[in-house]
Amino acid sequence: MGLKKGDLVALITPNYPETILAAVGVLEADLILTTMNPTYTIGKINVDDSFQTEEMKKQIKDCEAAAIITVAEIAHIVLEARKNTSASRGPFVVIEDGTRSIPEGSVPFKDLVTRGKTLPPITHYQTTSNDLAILPYSSGTTGMPKGVMLTHRNLVSNMEMVEYTTKERMWRHTTADFQEVLPLIVPFFHIFGLNAATLPRLHNGTKIITLPKFTPEIFVDVLTKHKITGLFAVPSLITFINICPLLKKEIFQNVHHIITGATPLPEVDVERFYERYQINSDDLKFSQGYGMTETSPVICLDSWSRKATSIGQNIAGCELRLVDSATNEDISIAGQKGEIWARGPHIMKGYLNNEKATREMIVDGWLKTGDIGYFDDEFYFFVTDRKKDLIKVKGFQVPPAELEALIKRHPNVIEAAVVGIPNERFGEIPKAFVILKEGTKTTDDDIKNFVKDKVSEYKQLRVTSPSFQLYFILYDLKSTLQIVLLTSSPHCDNLYRDKS
Repeated sequence: MGLKKGDLVALITPNYPETILAAVGVLEADLILTTMNPTYTIGKINVDDSFQTEEMKKQIKDCEAAAIITVAEIAHIVLEARKNTSASRGPFVVIEDGTRSIPEGSVPFKDLVTRGKTLPPITHYQTTSNDLAILPYSSGTTGMPKGVMLTHRNLVSNMEMVEYTTKERMWRHTTADFQEVLPLIVPFFHIFGLNAATLPRLHNGTKIITLPKFTPEIFVDVLTKHKITGLFAVPSLITFINICPLLKKEIFQNVHHIITGATPLPEVDVERFYERYQINSDDLKFSQGYGMTETSPVICLDSWSRKATSIGQNIAGCELRLVDSATNEDISIAGQKGEIWARGPHIMKGYLNNEKATREMIVDGWLKTGDIGYFDDEFYFFVTDRKKDLIKVKGFQVPPAELEALIKRHPNVIEAAVVGIPNERFGEIPKAFVILKEGTKTTDDDIKNFVKDKVSEYKQLRVTSPSFQLYFILYDLKSTLQIVLLTSSPHCDNLYRDKS
């Protein structure tokens, strides 16, 4: 296909079985993988060319992708996004679903698999553990998304660190008589789904059922048909499980662990789960993980002795320290708050083409998480605040700066500020304050429609709930604001595949 060692391949797919095959194949071929949210917009810009909100195009350009792998459902969108980028000259591989044609000139993914069976083994180059393996994008502690350079050493180290920490207390190895069964609900394009859930479990022989789209019916069907033994989830999924009338106690009879991440899991949700399903906490344990894209991702894990609201203890091989933000002095007293810093072999190499941001994030090998917390007398850690101002909606990062910049491009807007406020269902939701030009007749719908086609669905503004509001200062108008779930994306309809 004309690709060489070090070339970067963009994977823009939902959770398909082929998604995992493609990712592993890219790494096996000494290439670099960058994952992308398949619901990213390409943008419908009617102002000037310099105003770029096309999320796909921005990432493709920034990482200089040499090839793209996507799915038939969104192939036309991805083709548009790759125009005038480095990827426009490279292979365009499409995973087919058998229901629609693929763009002319595309390479069917199944052809790669078929051809691969007849080709000689890959000749590996001098790839080292410090070579770049994947390039996910993260907003870090502030600002716009940046490419996070994670090496082979980073990924493997974090997998082994977690495995050593949990040993056989969480997962069992596959034998002739036993196999773990895991539904992959968290998105593979997210580091949580990729290197916390999928790759470690594949390494140990786990059976994985992919769910490209979440709907109650599909979720219940998978849990009913397959005797699942574990579950990776974000807290909002636990909320759904607690209220879904279609779920019965019997579905969870083989489940021994539910691992949550992305945002804190409220203790009340755990209590409600045990109460509703009448399951003993010794038989099914909840474990809360803590980490970030820049740490591959796990830093802490509360794996078998849960303390309410704790993120657990640092995993094996990961050093933690608390630093006073005002003095930069270490904090060694239990209960005293400071910023959490982490160090270990799982810390990223740096941000792509952004030495300034890298220097601000990593100091003498220590990565600043941007989270404020404390530890207790047993060195269990607790996160209380975020120094960074990112808004996390169902675990997905929404940088306020991105929405502010977008809203301020409206011709009638003078200023905009976006903050995150707590929400029981979504974890957090954005709250926007907008100053309009005096005498203008801009409405809330005008602002929402201006934003609508320029960002992903989980960042969009819609009227649905009175619990959070978009305020117009100097204009007598209020409307509600909501971040729409990733799973409601029209681009992911009919993508479900019950394969293992």
